[in-house]
Amino acid sequence: MKQLYDIWFSHIMGVNCINGQQVAACGLGPRFFYNCRSDLKQFNLFTERQLETAAKTSVEDVQEIYEIHLKNDIKSVNYCDTEFPSRLKEIPNAPLVLFYKGDLSLLKADCTVGIIGSRRCNAEGEKACSMISKDVAKAGAVVVSGLAQGVDSIAHKSCVSAGGRTVAFLGVPLNEYFPKTNKSFQDKLCAEHLVVSEYYCTYHYYSSNFIFRNRLIAAASDALCVVQAKERSGSLATVNRAKEYDKPVFALPGSIFSPAYTGSNKLLVDGTAFALTKGSQILEYLGFTAKDEEAIQAETLPDYSGLDETAITVLQVMDGAMNANMIIRASGLKAAVVKATLTSLEIDGWVHRTDSGEYIRTK
Repeated sequence: MKQLYDIWFSHIMGVNCINGQQVAACGLGPRFFYNCRSDLKQFNLFTERQLETAAKTSVEDVQEIYEIHLKNDIKSVNYCDTEFPSRLKEIPNAPLVLFYKGDLSLLKADCTVGIIGSRRCNAEGEKACSMISKDVAKAGAVVVSGLAQGVDSIAHKSCVSAGGRTVAFLGVPLNEYFPKTNKSFQDKLCAEHLVVSEYYCTYHYYSSNFIFRNRLIAAASDALCVVQAKERSGSLATVNRAKEYDKPVFALPGSIFSPAYTGSNKLLVDGTAFALTKGSQILEYLGFTAKDEEAIQAETLPDYSGLDETAITVLQVMDGAMNANMIIRASGLKAAVVKATLTSLEIDGWVHRTDSGEYIRTK
């Protein structure tokens, strides 16, 4: 029943509300405000539009939305709940209600690192993103991103493959998938990690949802890492929020001849971001020590059990993004054998084929 009032309050307040921090600081919850909805003006906290919406909206009006949440096992937390993540309360336009599936305690982890970048990153960007995310995950920090196509998804997937924990902030309600190709992976994160949204079910889709969502990624992260960003990139909006919230920003240097790095290189040139070449540099800056450092140092080669000699040979010659011809030359194997092996390794999750046709090891 509590969630019914959370949905009502989310409906009247809207997202990215400028008075979020003030309302969160007052100590009075959604149910209290509902009981006073005809006279909310006395609190001097709400905008005219919020007052108007509250006066004409009852919990019965959001009952159908509540039923959808129950059906989809979606939970909610508001700013008065002890479980509400403190990192998100501290920003000016603080979210007042979060809807989630998974382990909410991940947002209270000792160290969180946001990893963002292009939705159409190149093979080099994919490899770098995977490496940085795994570095962060293996050290015991939580990876935060937006589950979008490209860098976001790679960051989450690499973290999971390294045995880490991750949080995904969506720009759509939790009963929707964006992109739809991430459906099975999003369901996995809901079951084993954490997926969060400000948007209750049936909330209308607007492109601005994702811009508003980006402030939550910045706020939830102790540091932000930009893997790859063009000159005009949504990632740069997230950087702006991170700087506003006094969070350190890191960026991966890239070729000055590639438009894929124009935005991220500019962050380095103008001093907005620190340059990095591995994820551990972020953790060192934050003063975070790996929880299981001995185990990390004791890591050996990947467990190749279950693979035949040909597959192991192909994996061992792979270094960065390589096309099939490069792998054929490096391995000395016949072309047909290498191509068949790559297909098998891709199915089993050992390699990833990029849009440009190159292969990258994922384990």
